Amino acid sequence: MLKHLRSALFGLACLSLAAAFAASANAADAYPDKPIQLISPYGAGGDSDLTARVWAEFAKRKLGQPVVVVNKAGGGGVAGSLFAAKAKPDGYTLFLAQAGPSLIIPQTISNAGYTLDSFDYIARVMIANCAVVVNADAPWNTLKELAEDAEKNPGKLVFASPAATSWLSLAMRNWQSTAGVKMKQVEYKSGADAATAVLGNHGDMTFLFPQNYAPMVKAGKLKILAIGSKSAEYPDALTFEEQGYAGKYYGWGGIAAPKGTPQAVIDKLVAVTAEVVKDPEFVKAINNMNATPDFLAGGAWMKQLKEQYDEIGAVLKSLSPAKN
Repeated sequence: MLKHLRSALFGLACLSLAAAFAASANAADAYPDKPIQLISPYGAGGDSDLTARVWAEFAKRKLGQPVVVVNKAGGGGVAGSLFAAKAKPDGYTLFLAQAGPSLIIPQTISNAGYTLDSFDYIARVMIANCAVVVNADAPWNTLKELAEDAEKNPGKLVFASPAATSWLSLAMRNWQSTAGVKMKQVEYKSGADAATAVLGNHGDMTFLFPQNYAPMVKAGKLKILAIGSKSAEYPDALTFEEQGYAGKYYGWGGIAAPKGTPQAVIDKLVAVTAEVVKDPEFVKAINNMNATPDFLAGGAWMKQLKEQYDEIGAVLKSLSPAKN
């Protein structure tokens, strides 16, 4: 009798497992059956908002449901990030992840209410090919040449920084540490202001997102000394890596979801995003933002995030910033 009972229990367990798999498959097939909201942690009109809206427009065509971008600005990205992190993990609230909210805020604001691990990271959709730029009349043509000059004259060359704790500023501090050079840092309110400072010879170099440097490079007013990754737009520009500097020197944007979102839903969103990023219209829309479509998902993206998180953490530790 005990043998029959064990067989019956085993059979029930198998049926339960099969039912669970079937339910998961059915959930993925049915998803989404209502509109999805995509949280952008910044206000309307900025790069975060535009990236979110471009992905949402193309994703809705493949998902068959509206993807509504919701701007939740506040606290430099904290408000929207926290809202998304605390949302129900059912696939109907997604988050536009970027370096500031995902990598910097959790390490600088102790009461932010979320961490890097508060999200499931679905897929990266674009990279912003950041670049070190100098006045077109500057004597250096590569970052290596500038570094050699800075090494001979510690504290003399001026880095025009686009805000003290921006990712751009922290990335440049990381480069200085890696290169073993020391520069004077002067803070500006934005990338546009930093670019203007370099144009006016109030700063020797700056590190910018493409929307701030591309028009001036095209006009022949600035030149690129190093770029985050190889670029078809600037084929002659050397990357940091090509000049011997390790690190992740590019911005990015991607789609994330609250931790605990069903794997079947994540898999579907990964597949949809892979199709979106290859769409010629999506490519054109992202290129019009002076950015590059770039698909990276799963463990590969998480590895990149953790590497960049650690790089930023090391810089912050060296600065010993006071946490709020």
